[in-house]
Amino acid sequence: MTSNDILYASGKPDNFLASLENYKGQITCMDIQMTVSSDQLREGWSMLIRRFSESGMIPGDRIVVAVGNGPGFIAVWGAILALGGSPVPVHFETPPMELHRIACKFHASFIVTDSHTETEMELAESHSCTLECSNWGQIVWTDVYSGGRSPGDDRILDFAGIPLHPTSGTTGEPKLAVRPVRTAIAEIDNYVNTFGIDSGDTILGMTPMSHAFAHGFCVLAPVMTGANLVTMRKFQPKLVNQACSGMKITIIAAVAGVLDTMLFMGADVLKNPARKIFSGGGPLTERTAKQFKRITGIVPRPLYGTTETGGIAVARKDELCIDGCVGSPFNGVSVRFVPHAGEEEKNNSASCGKTGKESDIKPMSLVYVKSESLMSGYLVNETIDMGSLDSGWYNTGDLGYSDSCGRLYLHGREAEVINISGLKVLPREVEEILLSLKGIREIKVFGHKNRSGSCQLYAAVVADGLSVEDVRIYCRQQLVYYKQPSRIILLPELPKNAGGKVRLSELAGLVQGEIS
Repeated sequence: MTSNDILYASGKPDNFLASLENYKGQITCMDIQMTVSSDQLREGWSMLIRRFSESGMIPGDRIVVAVGNGPGFIAVWGAILALGGSPVPVHFETPPMELHRIACKFHASFIVTDSHTETEMELAESHSCTLECSNWGQIVWTDVYSGGRSPGDDRILDFAGIPLHPTSGTTGEPKLAVRPVRTAIAEIDNYVNTFGIDSGDTILGMTPMSHAFAHGFCVLAPVMTGANLVTMRKFQPKLVNQACSGMKITIIAAVAGVLDTMLFMGADVLKNPARKIFSGGGPLTERTAKQFKRITGIVPRPLYGTTETGGIAVARKDELCIDGCVGSPFNGVSVRFVPHAGEEEKNNSASCGKTGKESDIKPMSLVYVKSESLMSGYLVNETIDMGSLDSGWYNTGDLGYSDSCGRLYLHGREAEVINISGLKVLPREVEEILLSLKGIREIKVFGHKNRSGSCQLYAAVVADGLSVEDVRIYCRQQLVYYKQPSRIILLPELPKNAGGKVRLSELAGLVQGEIS
């Protein structure tokens, strides 16, 4: 089967667009205290379809979407799909220079953002204009190549209406996961069949909709099930309190770090808990889970998934998950374990209604996943690379095992990626960008856990004639906030072993010395 056959078989986003057309819920944006009805959402969606078409978008175009949480994201997403475009979602606070770099890297013709002005976007040498989205919002539309198309874009593949999700690079260089809308809908079907979402629910979302975890909960789930949606662009305890006390929230989707902050600040939300609280994007600590249960009587439920697979496993109701447990595979998802480091493969699998014996399943096995929500492959040189799929099984790169009840436990990764509050950072990417700053000779980016257990990004830099502030300013210009090192250490040279590799333990010791 060729790449074109795969895309053709994937189908168009008709089911999603039909559900958007028939959506009866409402979307509340807590940042500006505004509620958009389903009719107003469709009005904005229709207006953007016209505006995007008039601005030169044609079927097959790739559009970088840097839009914050709210009805605007869903309207933009729907308009691009309706016109046969391929949205490429990125964090809404990504600076203009990085947006331009992403667009060029992935052959995107346009950029859509609601976080930067026309003037700011034109600093990246691209023509921009402001487009109205009904009477409740507007976005800035940027023509990356000023009326042309990406150089070398031979349009071998017809990507009409197929989202392309940037990965965190956990399996190597960051690339695009080809995830037809049917696979995203299959993920929501797994949610509905496992823990239930319907039109009677109101979902609170605080994680960026560009993030795979929030995209499922805050974009696909409301549209496909009819649930109401309450959003904020960034986590703000005051707004969470308001939402939970006055909006009849039934589902909260948040990263573990947000739940920790809610506990630390004693947020009023703890007195008005949602019916279901899901934690994604990173490990849920035993302390957080137990504290929530003690205060609210509700146990946060870890939800494990990847951009490539969608949701993989989730804790069942009132199931306290500790010691790396992320719950049981979703209904519709199969998991198997392949022993790590060349061990003989064990024929163990965990899927709905099937559990292995605890004695047969060994720790430190690679987690493989198969489901209808799995991506078609990676976009590489205008072809779909299915090398990461072994007879329909995807290697997550995570290491884990299951217990006698079929619950999945995770204990690290095969490849090192830094998790910053649920957002993944590939050190190599940050290093390559900073090495382009004149004066930097060497750099090593690494993660370090603080006393609370959360991870922070650090950069050890060897530079000529540059101050810490010089490096920090360049980071702000070139990198989205979570990729910017929270601490920059200037050194005369990087500590290395005899083989020339940087000694991370020594760098970690320097950081610990500064903290203490």
